[in-house]
Amino acid sequence: MKSLLLSMILFLSVFCYGCENTTARGDLPDINHEPVEANLPVEGKIPTEAEHVPPAAETENNLDDVLYLHPNELGQVMILMYHEIGGEEATWRRSVENFRYDLEILYQEGYRPVNLMDLISGNINLPPGTTPFVLTFDDATLGQFRYLEDEEKKTVLDPDCAVAILLEMAEKYADFSVAGTFYIYYPIPFRQQAYVEKKLKALVAWGFEIGNHAYNHENLAKISREEAIASLAKNVQATLNYLPGYQVRSLALPYGARPKEDEHLVTGTWDDVTYRHEAILLVGANPAPSPYAKNFDPLRLPRVRADGQELPRWLEYFRQNPHLRFLSDGDPETITFPAEYADKLSEIAAGHKKIRTYDPDDY
Repeated sequence: MKSLLLSMILFLSVFCYGCENTTARGDLPDINHEPVEANLPVEGKIPTEAEHVPPAAETENNLDDVLYLHPNELGQVMILMYHEIGGEEATWRRSVENFRYDLEILYQEGYRPVNLMDLISGNINLPPGTTPFVLTFDDATLGQFRYLEDEEKKTVLDPDCAVAILLEMAEKYADFSVAGTFYIYYPIPFRQQAYVEKKLKALVAWGFEIGNHAYNHENLAKISREEAIASLAKNVQATLNYLPGYQVRSLALPYGARPKEDEHLVTGTWDDVTYRHEAILLVGANPAPSPYAKNFDPLRLPRVRADGQELPRWLEYFRQNPHLRFLSDGDPETITFPAEYADKLSEIAAGHKKIRTYDPDDY
């Protein structure tokens, strides 16, 4: 019966979003090929419950009861990259309507947001049958976080900025966590000088993360090692001026540029300020390995550009290749995956978690 249910779920996924071509098991598609035709129009209709893959059944974390979902915690994870939010759709700009649509389609297809540092540490606690994804926002643009004044001159959050939309999603869905990392640069992150401190404190209070994007968005491959260290340290110092004691733990490379000698991107000291990045994010262009996999490298993390081509292409890829998608077993203390992937597991990354393997053909 469980095998029949799984077959029906997979059939619905393919039927509703059909694509004639599939990718060979275990292979990644060529990231330079023509994008898959997107089911993501500028003013797209959110799928109804009958049109998306049914959510995972509620369980009491009994692994025997969730194996029919074919959990695979060695599967791939999308780290999504956004820049501008609002205005006319473009390569580096997502319209408000499309940003809302992205979050809805991700949720309806079983994706749930987690913070980057939780992904890095393997601290993934999601319902069975769901998939983690990470939201990242580069450049601290105004549309990401905007305050307005109402008729009484009171400061209010712009309901169409990215932060407000994410808070709205978290209020709408109990299992949609407030999560995301904002890679800011100075001197005026989010482009409203009067509200810089208020915004940074609010982000942390809500549960978001703040990352390093160099002090003034310098190209770290075109400046000297000493200049790069100063830029990265000045960014951290500026954040600490607003948030004493806060730990900036990750770096998104401006322009995706990385110098050949790059040890100083991880840690450095300038003017008594020391930074240490546990994760370094690239500009593109594909999902990241599982944090439990041998090939997971937190210092070279790829991202998926969240626009009208790349995000739909990867959503379609995982619809056609569900066995390659990270799928939670619902138990944060257990790592579950098909036995055929056992050689991909990093024992160091697994730590003290329990390991559970199974044969998908049995469920």
